[in-house]
Amino acid sequence: MNHKIAKIMVAAVFAATVSGQANASTHSRSIVVESPSNLPEIAQRKSEAMYIHETGGGQTMLYLEQDNGRRLAILDISDLAAIRPVGEVTIAAKSPYDFVETLSDSAALIHYRDHSGFAVINFKKFKAPVLTEAPQFEHPAEAEAIGQAGLMLTSMNHPITQALDPKYEIFDMSDPSNPAAIATVDGVTQRMERPETGTVFMLSDSGLTVVRQPGVEQEYEIETTYVN
Repeated sequence: MNHKIAKIMVAAVFAATVSGQANASTHSRSIVVESPSNLPEIAQRKSEAMYIHETGGGQTMLYLEQDNGRRLAILDISDLAAIRPVGEVTIAAKSPYDFVETLSDSAALIHYRDHSGFAVINFKKFKAPVLTEAPQFEHPAEAEAIGQAGLMLTSMNHPITQALDPKYEIFDMSDPSNPAAIATVDGVTQRMERPETGTVFMLSDSGLTVVRQPGVEQEYEIETTYVN
């Protein structure tokens, strides 16, 4: 075999290998890359965002936000070597959104990308998640979780060009379909957190407000007592 023919054969083998990898899983000893063509059809569409949810039955679901937020495609990723489709659900989202916080063990807070506010998606029935719009969430704000069942929204009382004394709204999210307002703190001038006990301290003209998580406090007390 002359040198020119050998080069042609090597090139042909390399091209065939690359072509095969474009339509199949790419493997190494420690990494496997699954291309979209190897995944279920609902995973091959354009998606805006995704969210992972662990069900109470030991399954792991991956939700893909599609169709400008109006559809969730559901994949069972419990066995990553055999990802399978579960179904699709239409929800009444107003626009595309991002998943911003996990609430309890069955819900997620979403933030609309058009800055129209927040909403909650409940995954308790993981094959049929439900979106809940809450009037108190329909304004631009920042959001953060307080433990497993709390939510704090921050909004500004004044236009951005004026003094910024934010307002904090605190909700109990134990029932994601019915958020319960606990307190509103206006004109906060300083905020401080103590992560060990899950506590948030806020100063305003009315004085000091303390947001507590008794469960976290008890865990911290047990840990420190045990260490000492």
